[in-house]
Amino acid sequence: MPTAPVPAIEAVQGFVPSRSVAIEEVADRLGINRHQLRVFQRVHGLARLPMDPDLGLIDLLAAPARALVPTAADRDRIRYLVYAHTAPDVAPAHVSTAQELCRRLDLPRAEAFAVTQQNCASGLAAVDIAVQLLLADGDTDGRALVVTGEKASSRIFSVIPNTTVMGEGSAACLVGVAGAGRRIRSYAVRTRGEYAQLYRPQPDVLAEFFTSYTPAVVEIIRQAVHEAGLSPQEITMIVPHNVNNSSWRGVIRELGFGVERIYLDNVPRYGHCFGSDPFINLASMRDEGRLRDDGVYLLAAVGLGATYAAMVIGG
Repeated sequence: MPTAPVPAIEAVQGFVPSRSVAIEEVADRLGINRHQLRVFQRVHGLARLPMDPDLGLIDLLAAPARALVPTAADRDRIRYLVYAHTAPDVAPAHVSTAQELCRRLDLPRAEAFAVTQQNCASGLAAVDIAVQLLLADGDTDGRALVVTGEKASSRIFSVIPNTTVMGEGSAACLVGVAGAGRRIRSYAVRTRGEYAQLYRPQPDVLAEFFTSYTPAVVEIIRQAVHEAGLSPQEITMIVPHNVNNSSWRGVIRELGFGVERIYLDNVPRYGHCFGSDPFINLASMRDEGRLRDDGVYLLAAVGLGATYAAMVIGG
């Protein structure tokens, strides 16, 4: 009797450039005045940003992906390469970054495409899309490689005013449906289209977004936990996106979680690396020996526009 498919993240790898800058070094270039800088540093907990102007986009993306390809046992089993990015355009219109990355990784049998519509929540969406494609294929030997990451190409994509500053980073996940790795127990997502113009918002819309932010994040986390058939007490840790420390402290306070149940160590190290944060954080926790084999982890991200997403894995 065939084994029922069990979606899982089989492996994860994060990458940040070795070069970094203190945020005060780039404040003038990014239009951050001294009062805003003080808020970023003292209130939001931001300190340094990985940045390497000599590192090309494909090189940035290939670094974590190349580490995962050998773990698939047979690279021909990688049926899909899904590249998730935040900015609508990361390369000239005639260049397919996903297909170029596929060529760089020597994955001739993989179908390569990009996902971007959910901004910084696109990485979690890409994992779910990969799962749905593999399930539709009905082949438990198939795998998908999900890759995230980008470089801040302009000032508008480098700073979210009074909220966060963007660093450079990338991540890759190997996704399968054969049950190996940390199984995906739920994925919850909600998009609130009334905030679709947040790059150039009306003041009243921006104020409403920030007022509703914590309740909306709490709601999607609770939904993901419920759909996983768990209670909040059974979540080992939240693995968040690195928007800032202060907003997440508001979320965990509302959830009734202690600060020890959320991983915020990379906020001062890396800033907000677009949609790569939860995966970079998961890899950091593994490398630091902070992932339990029987642990249950909740990945969370918010994309401007506004999309709230949470995924429960493990257990």
